Amino acid sequence: MKKRSCYLFLFDGFADWEPSLVTAGLKTYSDFEIKTFSPNGKSVKSMGNLTVNPDFKLEDVKITDFDLIILPGGNKWEEGGNTEISELIKDSFDNGKTIAAICAATTFLAKQGLYSNTKHTSNGLEYLKKQVPGYVDESRYINEPCVSDKNIITANGAAMIEFAYKIFKHFGILQKKELIFWLNLYKSGGMVY
Repeated sequence: MKKRSCYLFLFDGFADWEPSLVTAGLKTYSDFEIKTFSPNGKSVKSMGNLTVNPDFKLEDVKITDFDLIILPGGNKWEEGGNTEISELIKDSFDNGKTIAAICAATTFLAKQGLYSNTKHTSNGLEYLKKQVPGYVDESRYINEPCVSDKNIITANGAAMIEFAYKIFKHFGILQKKELIFWLNLYKSGGMVY
């Protein structure tokens, strides 16, 4: 049976906690393989000062190799960094690959013009407009913790649980009852169905 692949983009200063529930859940509950890559394939330091050794460098990543690509937040997005992945992300979008961005990574998708026909969210509308002066897709902005539309999933920086939930739902991870149980467990700590 073919396994699906999730590629997680790593860079110095990435917000290590934001993709954690997603990657742990995909590894535990699905056939997804989790693979990581950084711009040059060298180790990176997360925002929490964890040293992470990626599996691949950017130039080795091909859109035929994955079903999902995750862009975690981090200050580098706000500083205009990580532009080296622009081509990969545009090609991924054009080829219907699922792109999941959380926190400041949502600004990168706006800079790439990927919200023109896609509902999306971020760390607030004013934040998005400030970070991306050319942003013109306000009519498609949804003021919710996490939004999934077509092949784009976006979340604000405080919505790690909702981010994971929407990704699981998008890919049919867990049955509906199990998925609701998972959501309730992480949202309230309760074992309620």
